[in-house]
Amino acid sequence: MRLLPRSLFWRLILVLVLGLILAQVIGSAILLRDRGDVLQRNLGMHLINRITAVVRLIEEVKTEQRGDILKIFDSPEFRVSLSQQPRSIDEHAISPRPLTAMLRRSLPGDGDILVSIIPMAPYKEHHMPEWRPPPRRYMRERFGPGPWRGHHVGFQAQVQLSDGQWLIFHQPVPGDLYSWRHKVLAYLAILVLSIALLSYIAVRFVTRPLGLLANAADDLGRNIHSPPLDETGPAEVGRAARAFNNMQRRLRRYIEDRGEVLAAVSHDLKTPITRLRLRTEMLEQENVREKFNQDLDEMEQMVHATLDFMRGTESGEAQVPVDIVALLEAIQEDMQGLGYRVELKPADLDPYQGRPLLLKRCLTNLIENAVRYGSEARVSLNQTQDQLQIIIADSGPGIPEGERERVFRPFIRGEDSRSRETGGTGLGLSIARNIARAHGGELVLRSGTDGVGLEAVVSLPIVSS
Repeated sequence: MRLLPRSLFWRLILVLVLGLILAQVIGSAILLRDRGDVLQRNLGMHLINRITAVVRLIEEVKTEQRGDILKIFDSPEFRVSLSQQPRSIDEHAISPRPLTAMLRRSLPGDGDILVSIIPMAPYKEHHMPEWRPPPRRYMRERFGPGPWRGHHVGFQAQVQLSDGQWLIFHQPVPGDLYSWRHKVLAYLAILVLSIALLSYIAVRFVTRPLGLLANAADDLGRNIHSPPLDETGPAEVGRAARAFNNMQRRLRRYIEDRGEVLAAVSHDLKTPITRLRLRTEMLEQENVREKFNQDLDEMEQMVHATLDFMRGTESGEAQVPVDIVALLEAIQEDMQGLGYRVELKPADLDPYQGRPLLLKRCLTNLIENAVRYGSEARVSLNQTQDQLQIIIADSGPGIPEGERERVFRPFIRGEDSRSRETGGTGLGLSIARNIARAHGGELVLRSGTDGVGLEAVVSLPIVSS
């Protein structure tokens, strides 16, 4: 199973977003833990200082004045009461040892001290306002197992005075102590989404020149005269565009120079061939003169075929909508006029965006090969959303699978002889494949139905406008 997306664009997005999320999660975890520790220590110190102040004051006043003093400190957020006996501690209460030790160091005397964290639900009836409990996981991590779910919690401290009475303190955990965690997580989510959007825009800006370069390379394979790339943008992008444009110019010059040289050679060869024809006519022996003329015809045919092959797809045609069915019907009519059997299966196709003369040359070469070496040509068409397929089948002996790629090489033929009866120079398949590839497609050979004959399959991409 492929885990990474195939495109560079989405891979960069994935790396950036995952890296950002990982960094933010680690940073937030450290922040949450550190701030939680700081808040807990500060809350504990505040509670201890407050309890110590009340205990010292109560120890200094007379017994009958203690009730009035406690009324001053008692409030819904900080409950203070006086009792002759310590209250029973809830079975689910937790005893925080650090707070107990800190409180013992702060208080005078050697009286007993009982500090615990308890569920505060029993005390909500005593005029306590609503407040939010901390998360159950946090309570378990900090204070061990307990039924924290659904319970408000708070600190309870019981301090024994010098005369044996007990001061009992209750303070709920403030909701704001833990609600800030959710705010931090919300800010984190907003930050991740914002940077993910910016990463999308940035990566698209960076990878867009790569897409343009890929499209230009694909267009170059179809048309050597395609417009050059824009050389603006970042330094690396501009450098790649300049290198591509230089390559395109060098290829264009090479093809143009080659075509001019071959045209000159072809033109120069016509003169000696013409002289040989004139001298052949002066021969007295009829059979010798006929053989010379046949050799000269074959030589002239090879010169023209070689020139056509070397020129390749440089016809200068523009791409226009082509009715492939009508094109094949015209080829069928021409071949039937020469006495060949060509069958075309009817099909309803959309116009194909291509170069009509080159496509006609490609299909003519393939149909000629089929009727010449396979006695007949059966043409069928198949169109999908993104591809047009033209299949030309024959009833001949076929070509062994190991030899099929070799016959696309120039001057290689499917038969060992190069007899004049069959004709040809071995360039038809090479030219046909070059034309198919110039349209962004491909030409392959395969065995016919039930292993009989040979099928030439031309696959042309359909580019949506």
